[in-house]
Amino acid sequence: MIWPFRPHPPLPLASKVECERRFATVARMLGRHRIPSATVIAPHEIDAIVADCDHDNLPARLFAFVESRLALPGQSIDVDWDDTDDLTVNGQTLHYRFVFDDAGQVTAIGLHPEVDDLPYRLAAVTAVAAAEYFIKTESLAESVPKGTFEILPLFFGFGPVMANAALREAADQLSVSTQMPWEKSRVGTLSPLEIGYSMALADWSLDAGFNDVASLLRLDAREGLEKGLRFLRKTVDCSFEQDFLDRSPDNSVGFRMTQLRHDSGSMQLGAMMDLHAADEVDPDLIDTVAELLHHRELEIQRLAALILGQCKSVSRAIHDELVIIAEDGPAVLRRAAISALRPGFENDGDLLEVVTDVLRRSDPTTAAACVKMLLKYDSHPEHLIDALLKSLGSMVSSGSGNLQLGVELLQRIHDEPLSALQQHFVDDPTALAILDEQLHSAEDEAQ
Repeated sequence: MIWPFRPHPPLPLASKVECERRFATVARMLGRHRIPSATVIAPHEIDAIVADCDHDNLPARLFAFVESRLALPGQSIDVDWDDTDDLTVNGQTLHYRFVFDDAGQVTAIGLHPEVDDLPYRLAAVTAVAAAEYFIKTESLAESVPKGTFEILPLFFGFGPVMANAALREAADQLSVSTQMPWEKSRVGTLSPLEIGYSMALADWSLDAGFNDVASLLRLDAREGLEKGLRFLRKTVDCSFEQDFLDRSPDNSVGFRMTQLRHDSGSMQLGAMMDLHAADEVDPDLIDTVAELLHHRELEIQRLAALILGQCKSVSRAIHDELVIIAEDGPAVLRRAAISALRPGFENDGDLLEVVTDVLRRSDPTTAAACVKMLLKYDSHPEHLIDALLKSLGSMVSSGSGNLQLGVELLQRIHDEPLSALQQHFVDDPTALAILDEQLHSAEDEAQ
C-alpha cells in the first residue's frame, strides 16, 4: 500500500526510541529460536478461563495458561492470592511477590486480591509475574531495562492482554474514583499506547499478527498499533533494522558513525543513547556528535551535549559552542551544555561570568546544573555569592535535592557561609533553618 504523505509516529521521538530499544533488547535476550509464530491471544480466551473457574483456583489456572505459552521450566510452583499486607512495601502496593526457599529458588507467587474483579488486569499481572519468573529461572539477564517484564509476554502472543489490562469490565463507572492508584491506567511502567506501538514493532519485524485483532484493543493501544505499523511500513524509520534478529550486534566505530549520520532520527537517537550509556566515547566520533548539537530534534541536541561532557577532551571550538548554548539555549539543552563545560581553556573567566549570570536567573533545576559545573573550578567571580544565595532560596522553595551541593559551593567561595546565609535570609527563617541544617551536615561530613 502506498501513502501519499509521510505518516506521523504514535509517540514522540524519545518515547518511540525507548520502546524500540526495549523491544529489541528483549527480542535479542530471547533469541529467535524462543519466539513462536502466530500465537496471538485474543481477549475472549481470557474470558473463557475466568468464566469457567472459581475464585480460589483462578490464579493457578491463569498462571498455568501463561506458563504453557511461555514454556516455563517444569518445576512445581504455587500461585495463589496473597495477603495485602505482604504486598505493601515502603508504602507501595505490589501486584505480586515471589516466595523463595533457602536456596533462593522461587517456590510460590502471590497475587494481589484487589484485581479479582479485573480479569484482564489479573491476566496481565500474571503474565508479568511469569515473565519475571521466566527470566530469573532461565538466567537470561542479571538486570533488565524498565518495562521488560511487561514487554516479554508480547513475544508469546499476550499483546492484547497487556494492552487491555486497564479496562474495567464492571459496569459501575462510579467505582473508578475509588480504585487503587495502580489500577487507574497500567499494570506497570508502560502505557497502553506504548504497548500498542510495541505490538506494531512485533508485526513489522516478526510478523506477529497483532494487527489482525486490532479491533479488540482499547482505543489508545489500537492507535499505537495501527499508527505505528503504518508509520513503520511507510518510512522504515526505526532505531533498529527490520531484520535485526538475523544480524550480529555491531558496536564498531564505523557502524556508530553510520548511525549518527543516518537520515533516520530514530537511528541517530538510538546511537546517541548507546554512546551516552558507554564508559568512553571514541575520539573519532567527537566531531560528528558535536554536529548534532544543531539537530532539529531537541532530545538529540541534549544527548549530544551530555556525550560531549563524557569525552576526555574536546576542542576549543566545540567548547565555545557549548558556552553559547549554555547562555541562550532552551532550558533542557542549556542544562546539558552547562554540565559538559570544564576548566582548561583560556576563556575560563568569560565562561564563569556566563554561568554565574545563568545561575542568577535560572530555575532550580538549571541552577543545580550550574552549581555542579562551578564546583569543577578553583576560582570564581566575586559576584557569584549573590547569584548563589538567590538560587539557594529558589532551590529551598522547590524542595530541590541539590541543596547540599549549593551549600558546598558557598563554603568554597565565602569565608563565613553561615553569616552570608543569615544576612541574605533574615526575612525567611524557614529557608535559613533548612540551609543552616545543610551547612552543619556538610561540616560534619568534612570532619
